[in-house]
This record gives sequence, structure tokens and C-alpha cells, in this order.
Amino acid sequence: MVDPKRVVSYEDMLKVIQQPEKVIIDVRNIDEIKATGKIPSSINIPLGEVQNVLTSMSDDEFKKNFQRSKPTSSDELIFYCQSGRRSSEALDKALKLGYSNSKTYLGSWNDWSSRQQ
Repeated sequence: MVDPKRVVSYEDMLKVIQQPEKVIIDVRNIDEIKATGKIPSSINIPLGEVQNVLTSMSDDEFKKNFQRSKPTSSDELIFYCQSGRRSSEALDKALKLGYSNSKTYLGSWNDWSSRQQ
């Protein structure tokens, strides 16, 4: 069960996509994103790579791959996936790595895409 203080809503996401200092991370696989699209301003780090990217990727490599600065442990990270399960796993990993302001969009792509019609 995810702590309710760590959950963002669709309404929150509408604001967050306009706040470049917040890092929205899509943890789906690239083929899923190609098939469906993504939330504006999000970057793609598949769930299996989240820990490695956050711990081992250099700042320069991160900037080259994602066209933005690597987040610090105090930055707000918001994870989403297709339905909320993988984003909750990613949240757990990030919190264990010390990214204390991390959150999850539990509605994830299913909620976002259904409301963007």
C-alpha cells in the first residue's frame, strides 16, 4: 500500500507538466510508449533500469540521454507506468536510494489517456 502523501492525482499532473524542476519518469518499456504515447515532459527510464540510472549514471550521461540535469536526492520525482503497479515499485526503489521527495501517479497512463480525450 502506497502512503497517500506520496500519491499525485490527474489534477496534480496537469500542474506538474508545467514545472520543469519536477522530474516525471515513465517506467514503461519503450515499445509500450511507442504504442500509446507519453505524458508531456516525462522521460523514460524502464523500471528495470531505475536503480542503475539513479545510482550509477553520471550527470553528463544523464543530460545526454534525457536532455535535462540528473535529479538530486531532494528533487521531486514522479513515477508512472500503465496502471500504477510498476510506478509503485519505482517509488519504493527511489525512496530506498534516498530520493525522499519521490511520488507516484497511481492512475498512470490509463487514467491520463482516458482524461485527455
